[in-house]
Amino acid sequence: MKKWLIMAMATLAVTGCSSAPEGVNTFLLPAGKTVTVSHANNQPLLIVRPVEVAAHLSGNGLVYQTSATEIVEAQQNLWGEALAKQLTRRITHDLRQKQHRLWATQLTPTLSTAGAPRLQVRINQFNGVYTGVANVAGEWMIIGASGDLQTVHPFEFSVPLAEDGYSAQVEALSTAVGELTTQIANAVK
Repeated sequence: MKKWLIMAMATLAVTGCSSAPEGVNTFLLPAGKTVTVSHANNQPLLIVRPVEVAAHLSGNGLVYQTSATEIVEAQQNLWGEALAKQLTRRITHDLRQKQHRLWATQLTPTLSTAGAPRLQVRINQFNGVYTGVANVAGEWMIIGASGDLQTVHPFEFSVPLAEDGYSAQVEALSTAVGELTTQIANAVK
């Protein structure tokens, strides 16, 4: 009898540890609109370097600005994947869709990047705000094949939330990322 009780308790303990706590929501940035595109042999590359996010954005929780000077990181509303990885993937995807002069691709160790310009995006704000908007701000730059800085563009997008809540915040942040990638695509056309 004791053995059976111990096994039952152990099974319950393991089951309890493997499930997410109640009330935890996990989010991913929605993908941009997709049209099938493929790389043409003569199409030059644009290397999309990993997006850099400010330290206060590198945690697991979504960030919300509660006043002019205070921010909080959500404990129950979490990113399903590191924000920097999601942004790098989304920017690469969107640039393939929105311009066709350069083939946007993520930096990988096996890819020869000699002679290819690089895009670096830095994000300083990526959060909801108590005023009912989502803010995305930072800068992006194109670095030439020889390492020379070709252009730097600060950006700031503010998108109204359709309703209260973190789902609406994620949708508004996604819209702002779409505006950012349109800005970059128009500059590199």
